[in-house]
Amino acid sequence: MAERDTAAVRAGGTIPDAGPDRETACLRRAFDGIVSASHVRRLGGMDDLDLKFLSARYGRDFDAAELVVGGANRTYRLGAGADHVYLRLYRPVGRSLAEIAFELDLLRQCRPSPGIGVARPIATSDGADLVSLSFEGAARYGCLFTALEGRPLTHAPSDMKRLGASTAKLHAALSGISGGEARPLEPSALCRGAVEALRAIPGSAPTRDAIEAWCARSFGVAARPPLPSGNCHGDVWARNAVVQGHGQEQGHGQGQGQEHGIGFFDFDDCGHGPYLIDLGTAAWHLMARDGSVAQAAMAALVAGYEGVRPLEEAERRGLLDFVRLAEVRSLRFLAAYCQLDPQLWQSVLARAHVLIAREGPL
Repeated sequence: MAERDTAAVRAGGTIPDAGPDRETACLRRAFDGIVSASHVRRLGGMDDLDLKFLSARYGRDFDAAELVVGGANRTYRLGAGADHVYLRLYRPVGRSLAEIAFELDLLRQCRPSPGIGVARPIATSDGADLVSLSFEGAARYGCLFTALEGRPLTHAPSDMKRLGASTAKLHAALSGISGGEARPLEPSALCRGAVEALRAIPGSAPTRDAIEAWCARSFGVAARPPLPSGNCHGDVWARNAVVQGHGQEQGHGQGQGQEHGIGFFDFDDCGHGPYLIDLGTAAWHLMARDGSVAQAAMAALVAGYEGVRPLEEAERRGLLDFVRLAEVRSLRFLAAYCQLDPQLWQSVLARAHVLIAREGPL
């Protein structure tokens, strides 16, 4: 997006019409009518959303707000009587307006499918997908999302098999939705981004060298044939999904109280790339949290996925590389958006070295 267009959006204007192409139409829908204001206040050391402002923007009577996720991206649970929705405040850097627009467009167009659900964006009363808020002196874009009801996922093999199957179904439901050029998940580019971000971290040179050498072997031009690709969630794991029960997504499911699928949320890392990005990221989360006891859960995850879409032989051979890629993407996020003390950084870098050097099957 041109600099003048960004300035117009931040000033509360609209994006100039650049023609009939799809990207312009997508951006116009997302940002027409956006407003700028300071509506996250500091009261008694606590973050306090201006519920009166949000109620007016969304045509709802919000009466409660609870911070459920802090950090770079902040998520609030907003209540209006017995109903509730979620407000995401996007981080102030690292997400372009085009990337946010693609995320919301992807969720809006995701095809209703038995066994999966997604948190859908909710537009303001005048049709804008985003509001502009100020938090700790920085402009933050916010979006409202529907709430997904269900129980938390565990790392038990039965839940991981369900997550694997639903991830394959999600890929099918997102296939064919254009706009992914706004957020390409190309492995070599992701590795380069991590290496650049790590340059600011003292003592990271050996890890950067290891990433570059591994990336050249695994994702170089002659490394492997093209893998099945499409729109991906980008960060599939147990904390970004819930197990949904009967009737909780588009009326699918049979039987009173039966669990029938997975509801996905937090598409902050979504983009277009190899489908192994989602499977490898889910496996990486299991390894990072459960260590050597994660084998059964990872086997169930892959089996569940293959029950819907069998992996090609090249995907089976390359899965460990996409677990490594999830580690590299995590390093980039930590270096770019988080502050770690030097001792913790050394631990993080050492763990990355072990995984990047690992050989053999998962």
